[in-house]
Amino acid sequence: MARAFRFALAMASIITVVASATVGAGQAGRMDQMGQMNDFKPYTAEGDKAAMGEGKTTLLFFHAPWCPVCKAQEPKVQAHLNGAHKEVVAFKVDYDSNLALRKELKVEKQSTLILYRGMKEVSRLSYQSDDASIAQFFSHATMSMPGAR
Repeated sequence: MARAFRFALAMASIITVVASATVGAGQAGRMDQMGQMNDFKPYTAEGDKAAMGEGKTTLLFFHAPWCPVCKAQEPKVQAHLNGAHKEVVAFKVDYDSNLALRKELKVEKQSTLILYRGMKEVSRLSYQSDDASIAQFFSHATMSMPGAR
C-alpha cells in the first residue's frame, strides 16, 4: 500500500510539472506572437552596430549569472522595456566572456547598464538596482538629443 501511495504521489508530481510547463509555454508563445514582449537579445557586435546605425535607442546590460545585483536589476529593467520604453533594443552582454568589449567601453563592474541613442552614450548605471536609479537611467531614453530636430 505504501508503494502504491508513493507511485500515485510521483505520478501527481509529474502531471503537475508537465501541466505547468505546457501552460507556461503557451503563454510565452502568445506573448511572442502578439509582439508584446521586449526581451533581451544576446549580444552580438553585428546586432548592436546595426541597431545603433539605424539610430535606435539601445541598451547594453553587462550581466553575470552569479551576480546578485544583476538578478535584482533584470526584472526592473525588463519592466521598463515592456512598459514606457518598448522602443529600446536591449542586448544582454555576458560580463565574464566579453573582456575586450568591457575594456573598450570602460566597464569595471558587472551589472552595468549603458544606454545609447544612435552611436551616442546617453546614460550609464553601475551596481545599482533600486527603482529610483533605474527609472532615472531610463529617463534618458526619451530625452531629446542636443542639436536634434
